[in-house]
Amino acid sequence: MIRKNPFDGKSIYAKFVWLIYRRMMSREWFSHGDVMADKLGYKSAAKLPYSISKCPDNGELRKAFLDMLKLMEEKAGKGCVESQGNNRNKVFRYIGVADNPLEDYQNASAISDIRTYAQFCEDSAGFFPRSWLEHFFEDTLDLLKIKQRKKSGRQMITSSIDRELKNVNLLPFLYETIRDKQVLSIKYKPYEEDLVELEFHPHLLKEHNGRWFLFGYAKGKEPDFGFNLALDRIEEVEAIQPQMAITYVPAPKGFYDNYFKNIIGVSHDKDSKIYKIRIRAHGFKMYKLTETKPIHNSQEGILPYGKYYDGEYGEFEVNVEVNKEFIGRILQMGPNLEIISPPEVRSLFKEKIEQMNKLYQ
Repeated sequence: MIRKNPFDGKSIYAKFVWLIYRRMMSREWFSHGDVMADKLGYKSAAKLPYSISKCPDNGELRKAFLDMLKLMEEKAGKGCVESQGNNRNKVFRYIGVADNPLEDYQNASAISDIRTYAQFCEDSAGFFPRSWLEHFFEDTLDLLKIKQRKKSGRQMITSSIDRELKNVNLLPFLYETIRDKQVLSIKYKPYEEDLVELEFHPHLLKEHNGRWFLFGYAKGKEPDFGFNLALDRIEEVEAIQPQMAITYVPAPKGFYDNYFKNIIGVSHDKDSKIYKIRIRAHGFKMYKLTETKPIHNSQEGILPYGKYYDGEYGEFEVNVEVNKEFIGRILQMGPNLEIISPPEVRSLFKEKIEQMNKLYQ
């Protein structure tokens, strides 16, 4: 018996259904092995590391394949899928007249996904900034449901961060200017500095530690890319009209992936350098905390937790710049994290701790 809609859900079966149908709609010959290769990320069945019978989820693939053959014949007519070869080397090809015979099933699955997303938005009213929800759900019943759910305390996802910060209402507008590649005129007041007016080409919005930042290109300012503005320090912002004939400057491909690769937070310090930093976790709880919640995605375990000649600890390494966010992250963990090397980074932390100690004498 064929399931009600084989495209529905995120199961292995549904994944195979999508892959099989994509192969069929190409109208080219394919095998079970080709579908398995698609699922496992190989270029073709010939690249599989072992025979298909030994591949994980082979049973689900065969079940999905039989169901799809039956459904295709039901919707596109008997003989719409032809085959060649024996059981071991059998290949298939769609030859039906209809270009997309299962379109209704695909559309129904898409609607189901949209409903799931809408339900998620209702349940997570305590997570998204209020301005974000009110902008994108304006004049919809969904917004009414979201407000009612939040008011009654029935949202299922929330955040510990105060998201009603100054200028958080700008998020939808700034998102749309990034999407539409619009140049901005921004009046910005850095901390303890004079107000500046910027021609700004927005690329990315990023939240860190409860604060939102806008990244982009600011004409005449350094760096060329990755110039960032804290939203709460923006005094005025407006889109520059097209008649001004200012060409939008996009970021180079992959720029922000590299920008954030070796930092914690959002800032690159001037003349910054990447260090391989060895950190010792004293106490089993701290060791497990840093293991399950890494300091940085480059983190790699060096010494497992255990008893050594000079104490009981575990050690790991990270490759990062020593910016203020990294320093703050280590210090907030208290006395159970110790910088071991390199010497210049250890000395920097020693100095910071001595300065803090003087405050309490």
